[in-house]
Amino acid sequence: MYRFIRSAAVKSAVDMPGALQFCNEVTSHINKAYNMSMKTGAQMFGSTRVYWFFDMNSLEEMAQLNAKLMQDRPYWEILAKAKDLWVEGSLKDTVVTMIG
Repeated sequence: MYRFIRSAAVKSAVDMPGALQFCNEVTSHINKAYNMSMKTGAQMFGSTRVYWFFDMNSLEEMAQLNAKLMQDRPYWEILAKAKDLWVEGSLKDTVVTMIG
């Protein structure tokens, strides 16, 4: 089992409501379109960072999902609406192998 984690820093606290709305919208789209159970969250102290995470059985499944997302026009439209919310260069992706 592998866990994918994406995080991004929100430009300012003023932008946090819009960022959270985006998080919910993109998570809802992915869960519905790809039968996923992606979750989202926000860092509570010291940072205006938001997170998305989901589990998959293999790295190949993650690669297949990524290929589908590259062709998903509604997904890209959601992303485009939120492009001004993020600190440039703050996007971070992590893949963790689950051992327990």
